[in-house]
Amino acid sequence: MNDDGMHLRLLGRLELANGNGSVVLPGAVSRAIVGRLLLAGGAVVPRRTLIDDLWEERGAKDPVNALQVQVTKVRAALAAQGEGNRVLFRDGGYRFVLGPHDEVDTACFEAAVREGRAHLADGAHQLAADAFRRGLRLWRGRALDDVTGRVFDTERARLEDLRLSAVEEAAAAMLELGRAQEVIPELTALVAEAPLRERARSRLMLALYRCGRQGEAIEVYETGRRLLRAELGVGPSPELRALHAAILDHAPSLRVAAPTRPTAAGVPDAVRAAAERTDTAWAHAAAAGPRPEPASEVRPGTAEGNLGRALGPFVGRADDLRGLRETVGRERLVTVVGPGGVGKTRLAMEVCALAQPSYGGVWWVDLASADSASVLAAVAGALGLSDASVRPDQPPHDHLRRITSFLAGRRALLVLDNCEHLLDPAASLVAALLGPCAALTVLTTSRAPLAVAGEALYPLAPLPDDEAAELFTVRAAMIEPSFTADAADAGDIRSLCRALDGLPLAVELAAAHVRMLPVREIAARLDDRFALLTKGQRTAPARHRTLRAVLDWSYALLDAPEQRVLTELALYVGGCSVEAAEAAITLPGADGGDVLHVLARLVDKSLLTSVATPDGSRLRMLETVREYALDRLRESGGAERAEERFMAWALGFVREGTRRLTSGAQKEWAARLGAESANIRAASDLMIARSRAAMSLWLEARLGYYWAISGREEEGIDRLERSLRAYDAAAGGPAAEPTAEEERALVYTFAWLAWLKHVSGRHTEARSYIRRHEAVWHASTNPEMTVLGPCYQTLHATLNDEDDVPELVAKAEAILEGTGFHWQQSMLQGIWAAYCLQHGDLDGARRHGRNAEAAARAANGDFARAFSLTLCGDVDECDGLHEQARAQWEEAARIFRHIGARTRWAYCLLKLVCLDIGQGALPVAEERLAQVLRFADELSADDLRAAVSNLRGVLLFHRGRVPEARAVFGRVWDDTTSPPDRKAVAAIGMAVTAMADMPERTPPQESRIWADRAREVHTRLVAPLTRGAVGALLDRLDAYRASSGADRAAEAQRLYTWLASGRSVLAAFS
Repeated sequence: MNDDGMHLRLLGRLELANGNGSVVLPGAVSRAIVGRLLLAGGAVVPRRTLIDDLWEERGAKDPVNALQVQVTKVRAALAAQGEGNRVLFRDGGYRFVLGPHDEVDTACFEAAVREGRAHLADGAHQLAADAFRRGLRLWRGRALDDVTGRVFDTERARLEDLRLSAVEEAAAAMLELGRAQEVIPELTALVAEAPLRERARSRLMLALYRCGRQGEAIEVYETGRRLLRAELGVGPSPELRALHAAILDHAPSLRVAAPTRPTAAGVPDAVRAAAERTDTAWAHAAAAGPRPEPASEVRPGTAEGNLGRALGPFVGRADDLRGLRETVGRERLVTVVGPGGVGKTRLAMEVCALAQPSYGGVWWVDLASADSASVLAAVAGALGLSDASVRPDQPPHDHLRRITSFLAGRRALLVLDNCEHLLDPAASLVAALLGPCAALTVLTTSRAPLAVAGEALYPLAPLPDDEAAELFTVRAAMIEPSFTADAADAGDIRSLCRALDGLPLAVELAAAHVRMLPVREIAARLDDRFALLTKGQRTAPARHRTLRAVLDWSYALLDAPEQRVLTELALYVGGCSVEAAEAAITLPGADGGDVLHVLARLVDKSLLTSVATPDGSRLRMLETVREYALDRLRESGGAERAEERFMAWALGFVREGTRRLTSGAQKEWAARLGAESANIRAASDLMIARSRAAMSLWLEARLGYYWAISGREEEGIDRLERSLRAYDAAAGGPAAEPTAEEERALVYTFAWLAWLKHVSGRHTEARSYIRRHEAVWHASTNPEMTVLGPCYQTLHATLNDEDDVPELVAKAEAILEGTGFHWQQSMLQGIWAAYCLQHGDLDGARRHGRNAEAAARAANGDFARAFSLTLCGDVDECDGLHEQARAQWEEAARIFRHIGARTRWAYCLLKLVCLDIGQGALPVAEERLAQVLRFADELSADDLRAAVSNLRGVLLFHRGRVPEARAVFGRVWDDTTSPPDRKAVAAIGMAVTAMADMPERTPPQESRIWADRAREVHTRLVAPLTRGAVGALLDRLDAYRASSGADRAAEAQRLYTWLASGRSVLAAFS
């Protein structure tokens, strides 16, 4: 860093720093004041202007006084770093004094752009590219990211436009250097970010063409042409049209000329001096702190991902930030390795925040609570891929395939945090992803390498003494605002941190005690503990002995209630809510309020952290602290009692949660069960370890409805089968005689496994569980099983497409009559409604659908009600009552979306699209399809994608754009991931489009070929409703092809409506 001046950064969050460190501005208003003054470039900003710009939306009774107060705070913050004379009052306003050695990143950026343009004009393409790159690397995120107001919005827009231009011009220089391949990723991202910028589009077209990808270049042009026409009502510019024509003609002018690379001797002195000044400014900026240095400097407009932002300032590690950022930008697999508590996670999070503008998305996966069997599910969940069921005709869920499909083609950064206990599965996953996902970068943190080919290790050492001391001071001041470190304290702090080996976790835990003890006494007490610990554990690694000493000492300073709460909370691998802690942990002679106070004290002492989530605050422990607390729990002799309380909490929580899932609080409790899923699994594992497999089975079986409505079928299958295997092993095999409690657990386990296996495409396995379910309930003497058994038997008969469904439904209905099993009644009536619909009994289907909806209302089950409404809409549509069907489906879609059942919501929207097309509401249909497609892409949901494509083909057909419709249907047919029913519909679409332009002639041979292909697929369809709908389409196709003469000509006029009209056809599309 240039110690003679300040570094003033506006290309990202506002930051001010000098040789003494960063200036910490005290709030949003103070940052806005400094930002506004810096925009003036050292000139005076009148007081009235400041008030108008900054208090326009904030409001203040006395804005002049408010401004003076805030300026005083700004001056105090600057003075703390020796810059007290920076903000002055002159001529009725304020100015920020800029010195000759100060560096403002916006000025450096604009200078680099000017330099790059000068080099570009002179034909010095390498120098131009270098200049643009240097300028672009100054960007750390959105300009002026943490200040708000109209004046900042205007300047932010100007800087952003200049950034986009710099990317375009840098690409132009690279193209002239013959480096087209290198700029394709950044230009692709830029076109996605700013699709109406024709310069970016033209450079991407040229880059693709020069890489031998002419087809893709033409597609980029066509996409832009359609977008310009749709958005602005205009066509491409003459320049873009000329480039398109040249690409089609393979014009020699598109070939790159031999690059010229001027030497230093050939560069004018003034230009060389300007370059040297820019290089010097960049070097100082690099020393001041890291910026992204990616292969592509393009920032997507709306980056994807789930990256959070850590609380509190990040202290020190400037070299590590820069080094790890460079390594991540250069390598595709990087592992940060180091001991527990050294700060791997926090460093990785900071680097990801810096790198985020360079990627299309950054996804963070915390594996601390995962085991080897759940790594793929954890990654899928973090990517948002955990709630898409497959249709009956699809193969079973394959998490790896879905993850690969999701990441392929994305410029993504995937972070796997805490891999040390999962080295084998993590390594296998990473190796499987890096091959097919060419634009993927993986960053992992671990105490040991993954040992994967191509892995770049980044060893993380403890903090140097001065940075550790700074960390101690900052954390101490956060805990005790009055804390200050004088010269004597500074020496003690450095000694203390040196004794702690600079481990950030140890430093932070020691800093937590400044409220009670002076620094010197903290250091003295810690030294005493070290001496004792060294004698007791000579074989432990030195760093682990030191960390253990800090934790030992911190634990010894807790009172008995604090120790008990800390050790019991260690059982909660996924953290817990405050309410759960209060409910599960009891203190002798205390009430719930006392537990809350203890929790607050543990947060104050940095042993717990409170994390804000969309569903409320949760308490978490660092994994190292949790492991230590578990050891203490076992050493105390209280582990058995604590584990009993933990298991009892899990049983009670799940019992209450599953009860509330069938109530008006379904959305809230689905979210709560999801948040506690890792803890429930830990309790289930504990039950198995304690030889209570039946208890574990009952715990997991109660969650069956949750797995179904949340779309987490695969997780439910895994957990149910794990508990079932443990039960079978303990009971001596499946034939063992169950107790009454075990019998109940088994009935629900087999019922849910049959259903979950069915919806995930494993029909053979589903039938095996159906057989086990029937064996248990038929042998049961439990009155409840006598009632519920026939109900589930009916469901299973429907899944197997058996012939005796009416008799079974009637029997089950008679048994359920007058009971309080409303949810089961809704399910049974829904089964009967679907059966009647499949067999053409619309009156019966409508009657039973309404009964199902009424029973769902009685059960307070939103999901069951929405499911019933969907069935009622299907019946009304088949009966030609389109408006009634629309009302039913719209209400079902609203409920599904409200409770978070997103996949069901998407399929409801597809049904509405069919109605929209049939009624001519094509713009509405287009918008709905766009919504579903975004969701399908988010989840890599193959069936939804294919369904959307088929309906888009119908939409294009209705608009008379037959060739485009044909191309869409063809892609569905060719796509190996398209399910059979979607392929059948696509083949019918191909047959119809083949005849669309020649109604007077004999149907072409191609149409017959496609019709035959559709029939062949139709014979393999499983779901009755879908099979019937595709059959109806084929019958209508045959009727059309058999028509002739005038009748045939009249029929041709109906080609543009027949795909989405008529009874019982919608199931083929939705």
